[in-house]
Amino acid sequence: MARLGRRRLLLLLAGLGLGYTAAGGISSYSIEVTRVELGLGIRVALVADLHVHRRPRRDVAELVEELDPDLVLVLGDLVDRLTPSLAPARETLRQLARTGGLLYGVPGNHEHSVSKRYGGGLRWLRRLYREAGGRLLADEAVGLPRGTLLLGLDWKNNPNDYWEPLTRLLHRGPSPARLLVAVHSPDAGPHAAQLIEEGRAVVVAGHTHGGQICLPGATSMATNSVYGFHWGLYRLSSNVAMYVSRGLGEMLPPRLYCPYQLILLT
Repeated sequence: MARLGRRRLLLLLAGLGLGYTAAGGISSYSIEVTRVELGLGIRVALVADLHVHRRPRRDVAELVEELDPDLVLVLGDLVDRLTPSLAPARETLRQLARTGGLLYGVPGNHEHSVSKRYGGGLRWLRRLYREAGGRLLADEAVGLPRGTLLLGLDWKNNPNDYWEPLTRLLHRGPSPARLLVAVHSPDAGPHAAQLIEEGRAVVVAGHTHGGQICLPGATSMATNSVYGFHWGLYRLSSNVAMYVSRGLGEMLPPRLYCPYQLILLT
């Protein structure tokens, strides 16, 4: 009888564990829309870590359109090595461009990891954005409406390598009233905060997937950020804030208690 009782207890615990995992997995594939007020003066939709594989992400484009943004920023890892064709990614960008906002993107580590497949470098990725009516920024700057300057940074394997492009781009002219820094990795954030001394600045990033495997409430247990960033809003200095997105996709493994996240910054 004692053996039977232990068996029932083990089955009960196994069932609870499976239920816990199933509930966490199902909840992670919903998209949570987060609105953050940071005084940018423009409406910016942050689309991070799409990891488009076989189908365009119409679900994301439809939600972005409802947010009515002035600017759509794709924060890297549009594709990865499990993407069999660029056609779904191309269509995803086209749909995002049709939402009405300006479309810009930055490269992530996965774009660099597959670049040899498409001829090397980032020419293929620039072409995808151009064909969609957008633009890829890789250590480049562009002026936005209402006096905002957008810096788009390329992916760096070593966080210290963000110093050179940030220094070059920040010192090319007078300090803007508002500065928006788009980068795949949040590990660029501390370097930006040390270099940006004047005006209000916001850094936006992805890459961490919010930890991907979380406890309920998207409580992150681990991160791939060298500096320990998980997800959410960080105050890097008195005038520099950073928001790290949990992203909208993944390669492997599946998510647990870490819902997709679409962000509207204003």
